[in-house]
Amino acid sequence: MDLTQFRAALGSFPTGVTIVTTADADGEPVGVTASSFNSVSLDPPMVLWSLAKTARSKTDFCSSGHFAIHVLSATQEELSNRFAKSGQDKFAGVDWESGVLGSPVLGQYAALFQCRLVHQYEGGDHVILVGEVVDYDQRDSAPLVFHGGRYAETRSRGEGGNAEGDTVDIEHGAFSDDFLFYLLSRAHFQASRPARETMAELQLSQTEYLTLAILSMEAPARSATLIAKLDHTGLAPDEATLDAMVEKQLLSLSDDGYELAPKGRDFHIHILSVVKAFENDLLARITPGEAHEAKRLLKKIIEFTGADIPISWRDESPDR
Repeated sequence: MDLTQFRAALGSFPTGVTIVTTADADGEPVGVTASSFNSVSLDPPMVLWSLAKTARSKTDFCSSGHFAIHVLSATQEELSNRFAKSGQDKFAGVDWESGVLGSPVLGQYAALFQCRLVHQYEGGDHVILVGEVVDYDQRDSAPLVFHGGRYAETRSRGEGGNAEGDTVDIEHGAFSDDFLFYLLSRAHFQASRPARETMAELQLSQTEYLTLAILSMEAPARSATLIAKLDHTGLAPDEATLDAMVEKQLLSLSDDGYELAPKGRDFHIHILSVVKAFENDLLARITPGEAHEAKRLLKKIIEFTGADIPISWRDESPDR
């Protein structure tokens, strides 16, 4: 049997990812990443997992008499990688405390099962450990999944989706909080608030900021170009606005067109740093898969609602 192909075939079955912990003879924490976790019985409550016989922690898990299984959340990929490696202090900087039986309990997880070891079985090159669950916990977190040799994510199938009649009541002029237009509008309004507040502090209008943003990516540009690129926003600058921005030392004007003045560049970079910090905070609260899916959906909406509108900084205009 080709073991590489056999492993690949097994990888067709998606599994959850867990970190299993116990304590060694000196009471020091021990932990490994494992995907071989499964339920065995509801009454009594029992679960199992398997550990390679070559693992350095095999003696600790087989002799301690207890272990804790942490089902990882989708945001714990880095922690999974850490506990999958040997020869390092896996618990350094990790939030944990001693559990009810003495096994280390991590601060974060999607689900937790603290177990008393009740059976050990030979399983080829692995040992199968069966534990009776003495305590458990579950949190509202999407689990981390492993499939095809890489991390993946779960996504529940919809209940068939909401018809428009479920979200919008045309007759009475009402809509629910599942109305897509409402969600898009509210998300935009709330997500753009840090930028709006910063613009207000700088006494900068949205038209002025958009003009600075365009010129930060392509300059110099003539007024006709700037107006054309921002026309779809409803916030395109007119000649008077551009003249005022020059007077406020936000822009400079030459024979080739408008460019950012040092003050305008500083304003733009300051606002950009604010919105980037907001993005970093948001991305820390969602999974990479959720971020990818959100971008995919937004790009699809943009294409559907304005495929004829070019992305401003990718549109080459002859009169720049």
